[in-house]
Amino acid sequence: MKKRFDFLWRNTLNECSAMKRRAAQGVLGATFFSTVGVGAFTFALSVNAESAGFSQAWLGLAFSGYFLARLILAPLAGYGADRIGALPLLLAATGAGAIIPALYSIFMSNETLGVIQIVLGFCAGIIKPVSMSLLGECAPQHLRGRFFGAYNTCLYAAFVIGPLAGGLATNIHGGIGLTTFLWPGLGMGISFILFLRARKLSPTSVKQNNYEKSGPPWRNVTFLALLSAVLGRTMGSAVIITFLPRLINERFGISGIAAALLFALPNIMIILGMPFTSQLADSHDKIGLTFLGMGLCAACLFGFGQPLPLFAFAGLSLAMGIGSALSLPSSMSLASDLGAAKGSIMGIFIGASNLGFVLGPSLAGFAADHGGMADAFELTALFGGLCLFPILVVMAKVRHVQ
Repeated sequence: MKKRFDFLWRNTLNECSAMKRRAAQGVLGATFFSTVGVGAFTFALSVNAESAGFSQAWLGLAFSGYFLARLILAPLAGYGADRIGALPLLLAATGAGAIIPALYSIFMSNETLGVIQIVLGFCAGIIKPVSMSLLGECAPQHLRGRFFGAYNTCLYAAFVIGPLAGGLATNIHGGIGLTTFLWPGLGMGISFILFLRARKLSPTSVKQNNYEKSGPPWRNVTFLALLSAVLGRTMGSAVIITFLPRLINERFGISGIAAALLFALPNIMIILGMPFTSQLADSHDKIGLTFLGMGLCAACLFGFGQPLPLFAFAGLSLAMGIGSALSLPSSMSLASDLGAAKGSIMGIFIGASNLGFVLGPSLAGFAADHGGMADAFELTALFGGLCLFPILVVMAKVRHVQ
């Protein structure tokens, strides 16, 4: 019964050694604070795009540059984590992320906003795959669903608070101002301190044995199908992050904290559902849960493109949160189970995710410019559904063998 109501995941964390527990706690705390900071900045940039004179295509390209930076670094960072350890890379990334937002105080221009966004993408391109690989190393295999459930709880709690912080900054300044840049610097700075503390407490921090790693399992059909599914899911997520605040503003005429609350509904549902769905990932078919959750997300994304009243829009947001809560811990723990080279596997996993983030905003941005917002959401949803076909085939094959 304790595991069912595991407050702050303490019982789960206590099942690893003291060294691994400290490293895992550092990952979870840093995931929250760094994501709050970056989320506040990206939300403020998106919701103030029209007043700042950004076109939809420019906004899409700015976000694509952010995700392109993550795409480039994720596999390299994962590979590096297998060789030199995770914590040195995490300290370098969070340290740089704490400093770069101050650049706007020297060069106040729209181009500087794009540069900050891209550099934050480089930092995130290191932090996410390396921290996930470290967490996968810390977690016993039979508890990986719960560990990644804790990770996603921290991540999506930050996704809720980040837009609220960005909306608050917008209300304070009437647009983009000093507080907008304070959030990412502060979040990355706290994350740097957490990783520094983990390094000091655990000088022999979790490191992977280079000679026992065989690299990502490229011949494993399940791995390839998982990468395809993740690509489709994150194309949809990128469109949500980039264009949903603007859609909310255009369709319902709300902005600031009110828009942030509506935008945060899927993430609130993820947080509420994660204690239960992470246990499902440890006890049920991870492939099936991944397919079910991602399929539900694609259907809800298509619905966002329809002319819905506010209550129906909110209902779709909650349903999307349920789909994400089902798929996130199952897909992450499935990836971590597929091989010993956790850094390289998570680097490729996040690389596929970031490829979706690169393609999504650019394609949806140009679709919106030449058609409308509805076209952007519907096209991305259809593509996400097609990307689920390989994992459906794998799931059918497994059922047939059984």
